[in-house]
Amino acid sequence: MVDLFGLTSAVLGFIAEGKRITPGDIHVSGNDCVYPASPAHALGICAILLLIVAQIIASVAGGCCGCCRPGGGASKSTRRVVGVVVSILSWVMTGIAVRYYKQGVEWNTAGTRRASLAGFYDEFSYLKGGVFVRAAVLSLVATSLGIKSCFLLRAPPATPGPEDGAEEPKPDGQYGAAVGLPQWQAQGNGRAP
Repeated sequence: MVDLFGLTSAVLGFIAEGKRITPGDIHVSGNDCVYPASPAHALGICAILLLIVAQIIASVAGGCCGCCRPGGGASKSTRRVVGVVVSILSWVMTGIAVRYYKQGVEWNTAGTRRASLAGFYDEFSYLKGGVFVRAAVLSLVATSLGIKSCFLLRAPPATPGPEDGAEEPKPDGQYGAAVGLPQWQAQGNGRAP
């Protein structure tokens, strides 16, 4: 689900870039600039929601950024620490992507804004290209980091090795020394002696 939602968020970001308001779409009426409705507005909002849901799912599946370790998950090891760091980085990337998406959504909202006078011409502001693309790429990065952190935090703990002070495994795969003598069932005719 995380992969699907994150990928869909990125695809919506790329589509929104193609549907954003361009200078040719903006009409000047007196001292006001009239911005038309744009599909990029709705696409950006959907992309934000999908990205946040993907990150929430990844965090819950990974054990809430490592705070709530799921059963059989990684122990206090380098893998767990790396998993928590990757999870935090995933949320940071999500925050930056959401900021870009939000900027794109705000500038693609239908409405009227005041034009500024530059010499003899009215000048209007518009969203430069690339904002939705940056958000889409960051969505992909955040999603991949979220999935990676989930795998790191849910991985079973490594078996202790000799460097951890554990004993060497025996050829049959068991640890430790044999205690006691083997128990053999008496072979006989079934009568008591």
